[in-house]
Amino acid sequence: MKMMKFFDPVMFGVESFYSVIILLLCLMVFFKTKEMYDLTKHKGIQFFRYAFLFFGLSYASRLFLHFMVLGQNIVRHGRTIMPLSNLLVAFFSTLAIVYLLYSTIWKKVKGEQYITLANVLALIIAVVAFVSRSPAIIFFIQLCLLIIATVISAISHKRLKKKTNTKALYLLILFFWLLNLFAIGFRLPLNIKIVFNIISIGIFVTIYYKVHKWVK
Repeated sequence: MKMMKFFDPVMFGVESFYSVIILLLCLMVFFKTKEMYDLTKHKGIQFFRYAFLFFGLSYASRLFLHFMVLGQNIVRHGRTIMPLSNLLVAFFSTLAIVYLLYSTIWKKVKGEQYITLANVLALIIAVVAFVSRSPAIIFFIQLCLLIIATVISAISHKRLKKKTNTKALYLLILFFWLLNLFAIGFRLPLNIKIVFNIISIGIFVTIYYKVHKWVK
């Protein structure tokens, strides 16, 4: 059948399972930090939470659009839905990166202007993702954003005490998203993708554990 040339059920299963796990972990981090934010109204915590919400939405949108393909003519609809998936994933994941950055520099930057620029930047990158239909381009764009965000975050945190463990947390998030960008941006054999997914889940579980200890 022509449909099977486009649709790989094993890869679909692996990607769906992985997306569900990461989505759940993102939501766990988001809700785990709710009480801390409610008590302190700390803007850094607020945007840290939003970052994980947007990471979760990027995986939810990819999962939702993958399931939309099922039950339809995959050859005819899949090639339209996948660019739409690229658009949504690029938009939400870019917002996650810039919100995560803002959680470290909110004292030095005006919130309204930053959020406006963040949304415009995310929209531009999303449109590029949709028009180019190339995840590799998004990989390199977001890689640059991650490097910039990591450098700025490291500079802004250099005076913090080591016991906050914030640098380690942000480095884990950086490593996690780099693995995901590489897996999304390039076609990888199934066994390599599974290894990447296992490592990514392990990293995210570690991130959740550190957040859990942080909010205690």
